[in-house]
Amino acid sequence: MKKINVTVVRSAGEQEYAVPVHEGMSVMDVLDYIYSELDPTLAYFSHEACRQTACGKCLVKVNGKNCLACGTPCGESDLHIAPWSDRVVRDLLCE
Repeated sequence: MKKINVTVVRSAGEQEYAVPVHEGMSVMDVLDYIYSELDPTLAYFSHEACRQTACGKCLVKVNGKNCLACGTPCGESDLHIAPWSDRVVRDLLCE
């Protein structure tokens, strides 16, 4: 299985993770993998009822562009994920 390097901008600085990816994975799937398999301290918005690119609460900046994590394909290239706003509550959670 192919792995990509994912850099996440967190409250305490950037952190890097190696994440296995497969076709059809979203940025949210990548964040879920990091949280469940590598680092349960990562703070981001995830809600099973959403995942339809409707509520906008999972907004993050991926490779410099704002996008909804639940509806954005991760692809097979390395990712840089950051908060979408300067008003950070914790890690990827913004006001």
